[in-house]
Amino acid sequence: MNKFDFITPFYNKPHDHNSLINRLDSLLTSEYLSVRAIPFSSNIKPSELFPKITSNSKQVVLLKANKGVQLFELIYSFKDGTEEKKEKEAGRFFVYEHQEYENVYVVLTIESGNFYTKALLPFIKNLYPQASMTFITHKRLRKLLEEFKEKNQFTDIIITRASHRLRFTEEGKHKKIVPMVSWPRMELKEAFDWVYEHNGWFQSLQFEAKRDSSVSTEVSFSRQGIVKTNRLFSKVFEAFVSPVCKTIHENIKVFEHRSRREHEDLSAKPLTIDFGMELFADVSENTKFIKAMKRLNKASISILHGNPYLHMSVIDYFDGSTFDLWVLNSNQLIIVPQMKGTITAIKRLINHVFDTYAEGEIRDYTESLK
Repeated sequence: MNKFDFITPFYNKPHDHNSLINRLDSLLTSEYLSVRAIPFSSNIKPSELFPKITSNSKQVVLLKANKGVQLFELIYSFKDGTEEKKEKEAGRFFVYEHQEYENVYVVLTIESGNFYTKALLPFIKNLYPQASMTFITHKRLRKLLEEFKEKNQFTDIIITRASHRLRFTEEGKHKKIVPMVSWPRMELKEAFDWVYEHNGWFQSLQFEAKRDSSVSTEVSFSRQGIVKTNRLFSKVFEAFVSPVCKTIHENIKVFEHRSRREHEDLSAKPLTIDFGMELFADVSENTKFIKAMKRLNKASISILHGNPYLHMSVIDYFDGSTFDLWVLNSNQLIIVPQMKGTITAIKRLINHVFDTYAEGEIRDYTESLK
């Protein structure tokens, strides 16, 4: 007996902003599928940007659009080992326009993991800097998980798989970040406490949300805000995807209009990262920070002063943004965008500091003085 096809009729329906999320939720109950969500921002509408990105291995076609939702088809080929596959494959995905936050979107797909891994995620990542994802801090990630558990009255959140990275220094060597994957089956608090104590962060988490002995849903959530789930998609969207969209929007508002050339008097609009502890109490910490920053790819790092205060210059080769970084007190980094300092470049710079050195609170410099 042939398996009933739920997918084709689902794609053929005229989904819109009000119906898509609930319909995806319902689809998961009728078919063994997972939904993946990739929140991102772009100043160019995806219906205009995506079809322009063509290559020998990828082509995107807009199939339909209706009230804040577009359906695309991504036609692609990929290498099998060292040999390029000649046969083209295809998969479909939706783009959901956020109704409250301008220039914020969510890619949604129910296609296979093979399509997601080999085609869709690389396609979205390669749109940078025209489109970019975000980063979720360790503290924020933990809070979202705790709120998800409390609001939905789950008895347990069990970490079933975790990819984490530890920041550490070896004597005489550059600071390294060590990726590790494990299947710890730890409770939420235990897992986060362990990573925090070892000066690390989660790159991705997979967990079960349980009510007593029953697993209500399985969810994976990455530092870039990417979400995957096999049940309760509406609740997962509300708990994780919507807050990530809000974070993207808030970052845009904090990071925009920082270039000196946007101001008639060419004045600077610095940002700060307040670490909440005296990380730079010892001058030797300057060297650790310099080593961490020199790991920023596609950028130039110049040290203008290293002792007792720290002053460095950063040039981002992606779009030519330039920054001066200052450490003038023990618990704060000052970031001063120069003639050009785009939102995406600021985001990439701060993300690198959080990944390789330490996380902190991002503030406007004038706010940090109060």
